[in-house]
Amino acid sequence: MVLLNGRRRHLGPIVTLAIYTGMRRGELFKLRRSHVDFGLNLINVKQTKTGKDRTIPMDDSVRDILSGLCDGLGDKDFVFENSRTEVHITDIKHGFKSACRDAGIHDLTFHDLRHTFGTRLADAGVDIVKIAELMGHQSILTTRRYTHATDGGKRAAIAQLASYRKDNCHKFATNEMRLASQPTASRISAL
Repeated sequence: MVLLNGRRRHLGPIVTLAIYTGMRRGELFKLRRSHVDFGLNLINVKQTKTGKDRTIPMDDSVRDILSGLCDGLGDKDFVFENSRTEVHITDIKHGFKSACRDAGIHDLTFHDLRHTFGTRLADAGVDIVKIAELMGHQSILTTRRYTHATDGGKRAAIAQLASYRKDNCHKFATNEMRLASQPTASRISAL
């Protein structure tokens, strides 16, 4: 976020909301004040790629960003607009690319921020059905493309398995140990 200041200051909230909500670029730029419900802490995402509206709960960070943006809108409705032209923003491709280049970040697209959202949800242990709902996917197969295994997530999974094994999987028993633990009648018939 260091390079998202000065003439790129407007990119900071857009990038943060993309990572924290998983909203598509077009959904962010179509976001209106009337779509943000501060009473219920929800973003009502309209005009989605799939044609189905969805809601995304806001955490405190998202709420704070949107509250600040909405408070500064005056009588305007679009959350993101160009401060010079006072027309709502429809794309940030050039600004985002140049910010990445200046930061020494290569091969990062705006859409990768949506992948980050899905991956973080998966790493946090959120089930794939909820992730699909939050991202607005019709199919879990699509959602699977957005949830990438991270090193930390894989390590946490192995630690979880080790804990499970410790509590639920006992050491292998020899035949003698098994026979000794059986009732007497069972031992006699086994011989």
